[in-house]
Amino acid sequence: MKVFLLFAMFSCTTNAIHSVSVVSETPYDCDAVRGVDVYFTPNDDGIHANFPTVHLSVMPPAHGYPGGYSQVGCGATVEFEDFPGGVRFSIANVTWNVQNLSLTKGDNLYSLRSKVDLIIEHLTNYSPIKYPLVKDKSSATLIDLDVNPALATTEDYQGEYILTKENPNQVWSTCYNGYLANVTKLDLRIGASTKGGGTSLPGWSMDFGLVWEGCYAPNETNWGENIIKGWESCTYREANQTSNRLLPLGMKMRH
Repeated sequence: MKVFLLFAMFSCTTNAIHSVSVVSETPYDCDAVRGVDVYFTPNDDGIHANFPTVHLSVMPPAHGYPGGYSQVGCGATVEFEDFPGGVRFSIANVTWNVQNLSLTKGDNLYSLRSKVDLIIEHLTNYSPIKYPLVKDKSSATLIDLDVNPALATTEDYQGEYILTKENPNQVWSTCYNGYLANVTKLDLRIGASTKGGGTSLPGWSMDFGLVWEGCYAPNETNWGENIIKGWESCTYREANQTSNRLLPLGMKMRH
């Protein structure tokens, strides 16, 4: 009940959490425009991560590997805005979903993988702004699972496949305090492997169940499993600058 009351409290006073940028780490499999769709559900009790272009496919022999097994995978980083203040969240569970999976007896889907890292970039000299701008970076892994469904070991499997697993190591996000100088990113990865072949139509997804709680953070940037101080520094110049273009060896600049 505490969680639902908390949802009602901040859903009426803040804008919905929404994404502002997407960067694909595997654009050949899932480009940022068509292959990655990640969002918080309308009542913020979950995160839906859809990868409409990825599909399970058989790997050909290459670089000394015999091939014949199948894989699917995608990695992407999504930036979000408008988190409510005075709350934090953790990932309670993950559900994998593939609409049309085709496995023959012995293919053995032995690995389903899900990983989500939360990344916070904090502008240290936000008020007043002064140059150079210096950012700290903090991160933590919210979920990292590799499970063995043992699917299609003794019989064929055709059709939709859904599997839900609880997160055995829940980690809290930073305690949001409405600090505008913070950038929040989720780095998401999905993967699957078989020992034999197997295929699927395009379209894999993950759904993450979330748990929220109220919190108090006098300094919400004091968080993270990995913290890098002075991670990024940027300088702004008002005057036009000249630049020199590097030329291949043996060439001279014409005047």
